[in-house]
Amino acid sequence: MIKVCISGFTSSGKTTAADLVSQKLGIAHIHKSYKEYVENELEVAKFTDNASDEFVKAFDEEIKKQAAASGSCVLSTWLAPWFVEDATLRVWLYADIKIRSARWAKTYNIDLSEAEKLVLEKDQSEIKSIKRIYGIDLNDRSIFDMVINTGKIPPQECAEIICLAAKASEK
Repeated sequence: MIKVCISGFTSSGKTTAADLVSQKLGIAHIHKSYKEYVENELEVAKFTDNASDEFVKAFDEEIKKQAAASGSCVLSTWLAPWFVEDATLRVWLYADIKIRSARWAKTYNIDLSEAEKLVLEKDQSEIKSIKRIYGIDLNDRSIFDMVINTGKIPPQECAEIICLAAKASEK
């Protein structure tokens, strides 16, 4: 069984990488985001700031249940690496703020400076919320088996690296 947990800050490439890994390995992709709860995806940081701890915990519990009920899968969420105890591989995706902002600007058709502001707000909101609720420091990468710079490695190659590492680590 393979369970790959992919995490990273906003627009680091989590969903893209997980979609590709899911296709390459023929396994389910579990993805859940606060984006489902807002009308305007650009306002996720405000939603995160205002979400109750109970809501956040229930949201995260649903991800845990999906992971436990699933056989082999890839999860692309902020906290899966900490929550999925039987993970085969934990991957942190990294990209410079300028690259992540450019991705966000393109996705949402907004100005680059506005995108950078929103990406940083979203990151800080998640960092603060996760630290407050779970005591997890998102800047501590010690739990991860690998860190990949998606600003330098294209999505297909990133997915290939993850697949090779997952197969080598398969439990």
